[in-house]
Amino acid sequence: MAALHGDPPPIPADTPVRIYSMEYCPFAQRARLALTAKGVKFDVINCHLKNKPKFLTDAHPNGTVPVLLHKGNVILESEIAVEYVDQVFPDQGKKLYPEDAAERAKARVQITFFGQKVIPQFYKALRETSDEEIGKLLDVLERWVEEPLRKQGTPYLGGQDYNTVDINTWPWLERLDARVQHGAISLPEERFPNLVAYIRRMKSTPGIAELVHSAEDYKVAFDSYAKGEPNYNYNSPHPFYEGEVKA
Repeated sequence: MAALHGDPPPIPADTPVRIYSMEYCPFAQRARLALTAKGVKFDVINCHLKNKPKFLTDAHPNGTVPVLLHKGNVILESEIAVEYVDQVFPDQGKKLYPEDAAERAKARVQITFFGQKVIPQFYKALRETSDEEIGKLLDVLERWVEEPLRKQGTPYLGGQDYNTVDINTWPWLERLDARVQHGAISLPEERFPNLVAYIRRMKSTPGIAELVHSAEDYKVAFDSYAKGEPNYNYNSPHPFYEGEVKA
């Protein structure tokens, strides 16, 4: 889809939420997963993240996605967006955060450590692709995903059903699965029986499956990043905006 310029059209009257997004941004995917789990209709505007449209930089001082627009409120940052969606649509769809305070705190801790340990190493292994960095990635996956699944004995990181823990971690595990399918990373089932089963389960879970991209889609996205010319909107049905082209 060719890039559009200027401001996006008004939010449709029957759509309570608009999200400024990017098709392959895992942080933006968190917000889309949360809205989907809640059964909230939402309007997606994808943005070029190098030549950023003015409406994105006006909404977010860092010009990053996601940005949620809801009833005049502008909600920034992915974890905050997930929590906001759960709180303002309490009677719709799936409850994303546990009611029990201790369980809610435990969920936040799981998300925090995944963000501190797994996400940085995922990107390091993606950039450097060395056996050493991939080995470090496997180590943190074992510690922060495989072990919790084994100890909990539950089908999801969030428990018997998926919740905010899964929504906030799945985007990187989906991309990990794509790298495994590309042959870039080996995820031996004998070492990661619970993680391998979890990935299969998540890809067929209603509310998750609808937003899963194919390994081929990710290959195009990853290859374009490696060339320094990111294809931000490959195979996306949503409107795509960039900043004004300067003469």
